[in-house]
Amino acid sequence: MSTPFDAPQQGGSTQTRLNSVPAEGGGGGGGGGTNVDTQRLDEAANALVELRGDTENADNAADDDCLTASRGLNKHSAGGMAEAGSWATAGSLVTMDVRWGSQVINLKSLLQDISDKLHTTSGHYTSTEQEEQARQRSISTPFG
Repeated sequence: MSTPFDAPQQGGSTQTRLNSVPAEGGGGGGGGGTNVDTQRLDEAANALVELRGDTENADNAADDDCLTASRGLNKHSAGGMAEAGSWATAGSLVTMDVRWGSQVINLKSLLQDISDKLHTTSGHYTSTEQEEQARQRSISTPFG
């Protein structure tokens, strides 16, 4: 899965990079400035929000399937009532469904947190850029 931060490399693989800063080379003073593409940050944040919704849908489908399987096992067990949990496997399915649900809640929380931070970062970069542009315009020089 490609993200807005992936840059194509030779051989078709991807390497993470931040916006327009090249992936090659080391640290130190380079000639150019850092360029932050806030639109790409917002796109990444919005993609995480969409993924969070897809995660909710996958969780709901898993819940339905686990409960259906559990009921089916109990329904066909010998000597037990349909909802009595006479098969250990049926109860284990419900236990795993609960565990799955808690993991989904954690994942959705992480996705929301990362999305919020990307939106905040984008807003901070936009604000800082506007402030810097205003500061640059306010500088008067004897050269006009």
